[in-house]
Formats: sequence, C-alpha cells, structure tokens
Amino acid sequence: MNTISLFSTAHQLLLEPLASHKVQGVTTLYDAWLSEAIVMDENYPVSEAIVCGMPPNLPLVEPRFLKRRRLYSVEGKAALIHAILHIEFNAINIALDAVYRFRGMPMQYYADWLKVAREEAYHFVLLGQHLSAMGYAYGDFPAHQGLWEMVQKTGFDVLARMALVPRLLEARGLDVTPDIARRIAKAGDTKASEILSIIFQDEISHVEVGNRWYHYLCEKRQISPITTFIDLIKELAPDYIRGPLSFDARRRAGFQDNELELLKIMVQAS
Repeated sequence: MNTISLFSTAHQLLLEPLASHKVQGVTTLYDAWLSEAIVMDENYPVSEAIVCGMPPNLPLVEPRFLKRRRLYSVEGKAALIHAILHIEFNAINIALDAVYRFRGMPMQYYADWLKVAREEAYHFVLLGQHLSAMGYAYGDFPAHQGLWEMVQKTGFDVLARMALVPRLLEARGLDVTPDIARRIAKAGDTKASEILSIIFQDEISHVEVGNRWYHYLCEKRQISPITTFIDLIKELAPDYIRGPLSFDARRRAGFQDNELELLKIMVQAS
C-alpha cells in the first residue's frame, strides 16, 4: 500500500461534498492507518475556516423550519431516517476535523478519531441503504447544521471541542436513541430499529473517546474538569442543556457520577 499523508488527506475528505467519495476515502484512510502506511504531515497548514463539504442537493434550513416527523407514514419514517443519516454524515466530518485541526496530540488520539470516522461512515452506509430501500435518498428532505455550528464554535481549542461536541451534543444520542428505536419498531420498521441499536452501541464508545481525551487535557493543563465544563457551557452552549439523561449509557461512555449529578441539576434549572 502506498503511504497516505494524514492531515492533508483528512482535510481533503472533510471538504469532500459527495457522500460516497467521503465514505470510501475514510475507509481507505483508516485502512492505511491500520497498515502503518501513514505519513504524519505536521507541517500541513490548518485553515482558520471551519467548513465541511455538503452534498450540493441537500437543502439546509434553520432548525425551526423543519417539520415534525410523524411515524404513521412511510414518508414520516423516511424523514426520521434522513435526519439521523444527516447526523451521521456530520459525525464523519466531526471526526475528520478532530484529526485534521488539532496537532501535537498523542498518536492514540488520531487512532481513536480515525476509528470513529470509519464507524460513522459505516452507520451512514447502513442508514443510506435502508433509506434507499424505502424509495428515498440523502437530500430528499431538508436538514439543519446545528451540530456543525458547535464544531465551528470550538475550533479554537481541542479541549473545548472534546467538552462540547462528543460530551455534550453527541451524548444526546445516548439519551434518546433507544426510545427512537422503540418508537420506529412499534411503527413497523424493525430494520431501522436494528440499525439504531448498532449505532447506539458504537456511539457509547465514541462519546467515551471524547470523555477520555477531555479528562486527559484537563489533567495535562491542571484544571478542574467540572468547573471547566460548566464555564464552557455558559460561554458557548447555554441553550444546549436538556433532558432526559440516560445515566446508565453515559456511565458506560465514561461519565463520572459527579458529572452526571451536575448535568441533572443543570437540566432541572434550564
């Protein structure tokens, strides 16, 4: 296998608008990492602009303009699958940006986020195939970029990124995905429910990656993870605290009891 430059390739894939090319490229990049065919091109510049490639046919709107997804119709179920598919597409981009943007981290950091990118690409393929079987495709429904906006807000610091993207926003999936899987199964789509169960199990490990590196950075900088988390939420994400909270799933993803109790208090106060 020819060698692949890590940071430039991650950046090129981040900017790639076509989902099929992005998925294949992520697979190739991760395989190269596993085969030790990677060049650490540390001198590749980091752009201040935090942008990602999006399919040109995908209508992007403000979250308030999205219609409520009702599961009693094929179209309603397809709209829900499309929304989750879009989250997985953004999750690929999030992992790629975590690799490309933040230099000087331990090698295991890059191994972790490349693995996350590969697994998010797998989720995207599963959901995309199911959506196709329903007669729809990515881009047939509008979507929003709320998740990516937090990525843009946290590009200045890897610690802020770990705190507010995997630990805050992506951890919401641990709270709500099992209920979504149950509701869509009840609506007759057992295949979608099975896919969501796969995603849920993998997302536990993805949130754990964010948790682990957040605590690593707090320890390295000799700062309080609790106080820092509260301060970052107040500064950058005051409107993102909401329930319900799945203590069991979050514990499995590396949250500590004192963090969970803090989140519970913040949810109650919001």
